[in-house]
Amino acid sequence: MNLYLEIPELDRHFPFRSFINKGDVLCDPHWHKEIEIIYVTQGTLDLGINDISIRMKQGEVQFINGGDVHYFLASPDSERVVIQFDLSFFQEVSTLRDQKRSLRSIFTEMEQSSWKWSKETAAKMLPLIQSIYDENVRRREGYAYMIKAKLFEMLTLILREVPRSVTRLPAISERNLTQSKDMLYKLERIFEYVECHFHETISLRNVAEYMGFSPHYFARLFKKNTGMTFVSFLNEYRLNKAKWILLNENNPITEVAEAAGFSSVKTFHHLFKEATGTSPLKYRRTIFGNKTARNEEESFS
Repeated sequence: MNLYLEIPELDRHFPFRSFINKGDVLCDPHWHKEIEIIYVTQGTLDLGINDISIRMKQGEVQFINGGDVHYFLASPDSERVVIQFDLSFFQEVSTLRDQKRSLRSIFTEMEQSSWKWSKETAAKMLPLIQSIYDENVRRREGYAYMIKAKLFEMLTLILREVPRSVTRLPAISERNLTQSKDMLYKLERIFEYVECHFHETISLRNVAEYMGFSPHYFARLFKKNTGMTFVSFLNEYRLNKAKWILLNENNPITEVAEAAGFSSVKTFHHLFKEATGTSPLKYRRTIFGNKTARNEEESFS
């Protein structure tokens, strides 16, 4: 994997797009000049923005500034509405003489995580995002005007009600930017290793040696930059793979555990139930009403 510049295919006359992003995804670190809005409509999302790790839950919104490097790990049952737009979308107001703040500063200085807003403000923002997405899907006559109107309404809401961030950092230095990108490259190598070897026996020492670090240094580095221990990350990644198998295949529980990289069925069963509140087979049956799953569960218990 490489840290890369994403260039969304936007109409230069209407620099906007929206889409639904679903399921088990490990998105490589990337950046783009467009503003991005992520609205989690189902499940959870572990999101990294520059050097900050965030766990998003259903009903939460995150704004991502143009130029911010971001990546994420999503659970198989998750769903996200994603909106991207270039600031030129607001060109009608970008040159107004009485505009006290630049458009760039408005989005840079706002508190970008919805769980830090008031409940009333969040309650106004969510239907705006959903309406913008719906208009783009249905594309009824005049949809472009409606999308533009809703985005201007969103901009007004940000100006009037979304608080400014109290933790806003000064402009990043060239040295710090280099250090940040270096850390992202290290995380990329770790993610790549996990993607290639998750079904094998992996220890913290294995990955530390692969990276050329001592186990202690690697453990601290990973926790600091992702917000979770490596073992927790690895277990979550494997559980997400197991969920995908349970939802898409009808393999016996022993094969699911093995394919996801768990050394024993009991360990898999315990971690799955701890994470989801239900057993792997009940999870499958809840989705599909699988009678085979019911019979297997009875024999397993």
